[in-house]
Amino acid sequence: MMMKRDVRGQMEAIGLVGIVILIALGMLFMATFALKSEPQKKIFTRKGLAYSTMSALMKTTISEKAACYSLSQGAPKIGGDVIEDCARYRDVDTSIYQCIGPISGKVLHSCDFLHEMITHSLQNTLGSWNKNYEFHSQLIPFQGEEPIDIVKPIVSGGCPKWKERDSSGLFPINTEAGLVENSLYLCD
Repeated sequence: MMMKRDVRGQMEAIGLVGIVILIALGMLFMATFALKSEPQKKIFTRKGLAYSTMSALMKTTISEKAACYSLSQGAPKIGGDVIEDCARYRDVDTSIYQCIGPISGKVLHSCDFLHEMITHSLQNTLGSWNKNYEFHSQLIPFQGEEPIDIVKPIVSGGCPKWKERDSSGLFPINTEAGLVENSLYLCD
């Protein structure tokens, strides 16, 4: 009789140990899952922020303060009028849009104005949130030549390829000079 109770007690103890092990494995699984989901949220947020920032930037209408109205058009947009003007007239001293830069306060060629305007806009948004970023705008000529930076890359903190970074994707603009590809990278 005594032996049956001892065996039953041992089996109950083994059952309890098994339950403790299963609970510990379950907690380990939950902790692993919780740690993995955080970077995915971060990546999703970074991609969304890059895309929405770039989209807003390309749709931005230049304010009256910049005084860059053309006689034939109203206030220009960055993502069409000014970028196209810069691509067409990048190698000459004058351009259709001669605008007052938000940083220098001087009348600038459309390419120089673009650089100042985008720098100013990104500093006031992503920069104020302590985000590292890179903005690129390249002209791909129709003759198959090498891509040309129409706006010098705008970098704050930098997002080298070896660092975890996410892109807005390409925002292409078809111009008379070729295809202009604009992109924004964000990283931690």
